[in-house]
Amino acid sequence: MYERNLNTLLSSVSPNINANGFYNASMGENSDRVNLIALCRADLQPSQCREYVKNATEEILKRCPNQKQAILWHEFCMVRYSNEAIFGTLAISPMRSGHSGENVTNTVVFYRELNVLLDSLHDHAASNSSPKKFAAARRDVDDPKHPFIYAFEQCTPDITSEECGDCLNKSAQMIRECCDGARGVRILTPSCYLRFETDQDPFYNKSMVETVSQPPKLSIPSPVPQPAPQRDGESGGVTCPHWNLGLLLFSLFVFIF
Repeated sequence: MYERNLNTLLSSVSPNINANGFYNASMGENSDRVNLIALCRADLQPSQCREYVKNATEEILKRCPNQKQAILWHEFCMVRYSNEAIFGTLAISPMRSGHSGENVTNTVVFYRELNVLLDSLHDHAASNSSPKKFAAARRDVDDPKHPFIYAFEQCTPDITSEECGDCLNKSAQMIRECCDGARGVRILTPSCYLRFETDQDPFYNKSMVETVSQPPKLSIPSPVPQPAPQRDGESGGVTCPHWNLGLLLFSLFVFIF
């Protein structure tokens, strides 16, 4: 019965996900009850969102056919189901991360500016009155090779503003632990998403995003940059797959509980 309920819920996601790119539903009773959440990245058009979650629901069913709990992170969406209550509950674990294979030139300058950028996005995403709890912005960096940082953050809309800020803060703390010096990082949790890149153009759809204004650049003298430590692709129990030039070599993460 659980499997039947799961199949029914997964097939209902794409047709019923709302204009804000969020869907939650439950079906069944007691041990056969299935709870499901789906979230699209906030810069997608509704038609794109429906297509991506359709692919994701098919994939999670294929990869996790007999599981009571699973979560799948697609590049543009997340699908999660459980036999336990998940709606309105902050979940920072499991946390997964991915990073680019190339390091920034000056980590001191880079992280100084990145921290300012992410702090402003944390505040905006958490306090956003829109049903989409998200924020995006660009910050200039004194690095001729990587002069811009584009960042995007989003929380599931079922958690509180305080929980959203907590989730994003904990995600940001993981950046240097898993991916120190990387010019692009993604941190994925069930309740929030954080990504930054140093490409010339933003990875998100600017026409769908109202960017957050940034404080002036910091005029602190830059110490001599130190080389970033070598990474083996995994740190602190967090898997760190690699991508090159901002393009993922993987299209999704699947986590089975």
